[in-house]
Amino acid sequence: MHTKSKRYVSQFSMMGTIISLTLFEQNQDAVESVYDYLAQMDRVFSANRGDSELSRINQQAGVAPVTVSDTAYGLIQDAIHYTRKHADSFNVLMGPLVKLWKIGFGGAQVPPKTEIAKRLTLIHSADVVLNENEHSVYLAQAGMQLDLGAIAKGYFADQISQQLQDQGITSAIIDLGGNVQILGTNPATSDGRWQIGIQDPQQQRGRPRLQVQAPAKTFVTSGIRERHFEINGRTYHHILDPQTGFPVTNDVQQVTIITDNSELAEVLSTVCFFKGCERGLAMVEGRKDVEAIFIDQTNAVHHTSGLTVTNKGVFSYE
Repeated sequence: MHTKSKRYVSQFSMMGTIISLTLFEQNQDAVESVYDYLAQMDRVFSANRGDSELSRINQQAGVAPVTVSDTAYGLIQDAIHYTRKHADSFNVLMGPLVKLWKIGFGGAQVPPKTEIAKRLTLIHSADVVLNENEHSVYLAQAGMQLDLGAIAKGYFADQISQQLQDQGITSAIIDLGGNVQILGTNPATSDGRWQIGIQDPQQQRGRPRLQVQAPAKTFVTSGIRERHFEINGRTYHHILDPQTGFPVTNDVQQVTIITDNSELAEVLSTVCFFKGCERGLAMVEGRKDVEAIFIDQTNAVHHTSGLTVTNKGVFSYE
């Protein structure tokens, strides 16, 4: 065990989740700069505060384009690009449907099919007009809503990692409510590698199903256990299908993407969830520097070939 293994953990509640930052040296300035950055991002991207840039765009849906900051425009541009590329699964315009189902917000219900059909007309990315020169965003239909919850944490994690590096920090764990971004080498191990726990979807949060030993990577998980409700013996979860308006049904409970870029990992975790275990694994196998772990509905584990099993419950990413 190396001597530099003392941990300094800072936690704060923001964006509807618990943010955790682990450093291996005392650096209050770095912690405060991360907090300030996330508070600023909340003012830009929060769907829950009426004065955010995102809310202004939504309030002007069907009315007028809204000019936004470079930061907001850049992430929205990425989000719409991925929505167009993966139209059958990744969609940042699902807000009207999410509000209809209310899963995770109290009062969850199975909405009438007529209402679902109405909301499905409001989630087309062709109705988003981006103006590069003006840095403006226009939702062409009244009632449309942009919600970047499916990608924003990944973007924040990448930015925070760079911010810490700029401040001379060489090792850190950034945990944005289940989106984990690792920076640098692990001061507590002789080879500098990290051991990351992958959540057991059948257990309460913080109980791992398995461990992954890896160099600094990002780990992003999508799953159905956290937010769901039951009616008449049927379970409905919060991952809604943009083609049907209903929760997606397949053999996946949870998928974890391991790669370098956290924003991309957020997108891939959603896309792979929709594809199911077999097609999801095949898609990731075709990508360089991306690995995936699927846990299916029977709680069995499936993984890409870049991960090797070193002993029961421990995977190694070389």
